[in-house]
Amino acid sequence: MSPRPIDPSIRSRGGDEPEGPGVPVDRFKEALSHWTSGVSLVSVRDTDGKVYATTVSSFDGLSADPPRILFSLGPGAQVLPFLQLGGEFVVNMLEVSQRRLAVIYADPFPVGPSPFPEEGAPVLPGSHAAVVCRTDRIVSVGASRVVIGLVTDAIVEGSGKPLLHYRREYWKPTPLNDPD
Repeated sequence: MSPRPIDPSIRSRGGDEPEGPGVPVDRFKEALSHWTSGVSLVSVRDTDGKVYATTVSSFDGLSADPPRILFSLGPGAQVLPFLQLGGEFVVNMLEVSQRRLAVIYADPFPVGPSPFPEEGAPVLPGSHAAVVCRTDRIVSVGASRVVIGLVTDAIVEGSGKPLLHYRREYWKPTPLNDPD
């Protein structure tokens, strides 16, 4: 099969062009719910030492050299006011056993004791993996914010299965060769 030529009438949207009406929000969200993603907690410590965290499923690697990640936050995300350029935050990749924490921190007002260490980077004990980052950029896109972080440390301690998000529910992966 040969590649199709690019239609010259197709243009990329420039920064100054207004956004079109697009697809209805509910239909867009429904389509995205069919995409499986990992579940993470983004955590940040404020100047008084208190840790704030938010559940995210929009996390991804951006570049390997230098190592950068990105994730998206809605306008009401609990960590958003505490993310400062150059400031430290952690993306904690959750294991299946941490589903309860994903539910707690998906709430804008989480209740309960903090699972984070009292000092240092807010790395969640028992997480599948974690990346410690410095905030490199925060970009406004519609009502959301895309956060780009420069990775300063990577921690891989977990041995369990990662927690997944699919069709608005949490799942655990099953390998294709697993008879269950």
